[in-house]
Amino acid sequence: MFPGGRGAAGARAEHVTDDLVELLTVTQRRVAGGVAAALAEDGATLDGYRLLRALAGGGRTMGELVAALHLPAPTCTRLVDAAVDQTLAYRLPHADDGRKVVVHLSDPGRHRLRRWEGLVRAHESALAATLGADRVAALRQALTELGGTEG
Repeated sequence: MFPGGRGAAGARAEHVTDDLVELLTVTQRRVAGGVAAALAEDGATLDGYRLLRALAGGGRTMGELVAALHLPAPTCTRLVDAAVDQTLAYRLPHADDGRKVVVHLSDPGRHRLRRWEGLVRAHESALAATLGADRVAALRQALTELGGTEG
């Protein structure tokens, strides 16, 4: 199996189907659960980690964050509020549109993100050790291609 691939009682989940949608869904939940557990050890959530990653490249408006994170606007607002409360991010008015704000990653947020990226890398390394680096690279490529298509 892979990190996070066992049920709550430690038993291996039964193979349900070869249906691609089901396989992707189950796999996503298991991998995300494993990463979430690793991040929780440092008080983080998976969505909080994803938010800081989205901000690492520069400030973003709330609309841009909603699109980048694939989350509903109210959920994204709560994430940003929590990050601001923890001084991991800060808001500034949009330079051209006073109705908008731009969310930026703070210095403490950058430090926390580096720590969280280390936790995620460790989890990904365990996955690579289980599947093999070549299979993980092929999986990453296939998912990148699939994620880049509509339909």
